[in-house]
Amino acid sequence: MKLSTLCVLSKSEIKKIHEASIDILEQCGVKILNERMLSLLQEKGLDVNLDSQIVRFTRSCIEDSLSTIPQQFEVYNREGDFAFVLGDGNSKIAAGHNAVFWVDSETGKTRPSTVADVELSARICEELEHIDVLGIPVMPQDVPDPKASLLYGVKACIENCRKPVFFSSYTAKETRYCIDLLKAVFVGDIKTQAYGICQISPTSPLFWEGPVIDTILETVDTGVPIAVLPEPIAGISAPYTLAGLLTMNNAECLAGLIMIQMLRPGTKVMYANSWTTADMRTGAALVGSTETTLCRIAGAQLARFYNVPSHTTAPNSDNHAHDEQNAWEKSFSLFCSVAAGNDLIVNCGMFATGMTFSHEQLIMDDEMSAISQRIKAGIKVNQQTIAKDLMKEIGPQGETYLTADHTLNWLGSNEYIEPKISVTGPFASWEANGAKDTYKLARQKTIQYAELKTKALSSNIKAKLAEIIASF
Repeated sequence: MKLSTLCVLSKSEIKKIHEASIDILEQCGVKILNERMLSLLQEKGLDVNLDSQIVRFTRSCIEDSLSTIPQQFEVYNREGDFAFVLGDGNSKIAAGHNAVFWVDSETGKTRPSTVADVELSARICEELEHIDVLGIPVMPQDVPDPKASLLYGVKACIENCRKPVFFSSYTAKETRYCIDLLKAVFVGDIKTQAYGICQISPTSPLFWEGPVIDTILETVDTGVPIAVLPEPIAGISAPYTLAGLLTMNNAECLAGLIMIQMLRPGTKVMYANSWTTADMRTGAALVGSTETTLCRIAGAQLARFYNVPSHTTAPNSDNHAHDEQNAWEKSFSLFCSVAAGNDLIVNCGMFATGMTFSHEQLIMDDEMSAISQRIKAGIKVNQQTIAKDLMKEIGPQGETYLTADHTLNWLGSNEYIEPKISVTGPFASWEANGAKDTYKLARQKTIQYAELKTKALSSNIKAKLAEIIASF
């Protein structure tokens, strides 16, 4: 059987968080710095104070809006081919997005990121079996116009990888141009087929900035799914307790989901979270802490309670080096996210609290994804896998199982994962091959991937992409 889905909240505890969130949205409301949205919500019958810019949501409005959210939706690749379903409880893993710095593969030093870094990252994602979605890893720093940095990142990704795309933008204009870039390369109909997913975030506590609301207004009619990802910080922009942090995230996320559904019922959305705790000794924000990982499990439970596809961030680490802390924070955050049934998990390749990206980390995270998915898959127990007849046939101190047909038949199955960079085998062999650790083996893989070429886009499409960015 499969591994039991991880849970940290009981049904009654989920209900308490839900009721507290409803009360907050009804009695306290959220602040929205966007006149157009305020007017639209007022027209829908909500209690809107135009002076304070506070909107209060009724219970019936919340329940009606939640009922129109699609429980799952299909996702497609660049060529218009079906890729997977989001919302079926089977986790899909994505490369990270919106870092700033890059670890240079040759020097091992952290430096500003480049378009070339993004291009190679996308080519690597094309090859990695356990990376299902392409994130825009960084805002490259070597572009002619810094305001168009995200667009250059999107362009570099979609030119070099066919997998579905996850992106996060701040302004409506950025969003519109990102979607135009996706439309230019996508073979299918982006209005009905999800090729890209747009992430937007409120500002904690209970506050929506004008440009973010403009992004919602810009996106709802495009057909592009929207992930609503609050980022409250425990003890700073949310209560210090984990239950308080969960409730703040829940109220903020529900507010976003409700607004989107009121504007266009049936819009594809995701219940998202990026929990942050704080080291009160230093004031540092933490995304790889044990407590954020607990919340990732709870977030998946809350999303299932609302029947909305879920998204969280992992594998996360706050360390600045590829070391043991990096490994344990990433392993726990990713495995718990997968085992809890989060539908989309984004951040492979990133570390240093999401500020830094490296090709080597991306490759190591792909291996972590394989391990996490394999553990969740559990153990298949049936007559064939128990192999009772084979054991009886070979008997006590019988011949080896090595050449048995049963072994050969299962050798090529998914019973065991095949490590790509994990160090295995005897010490002598490892030493003879240069005594490379996993980071050095990942660097070796990076060099190999750098020589690969992906299916090239036509010159007409490339020209169209360049034209879109120039017009921005």
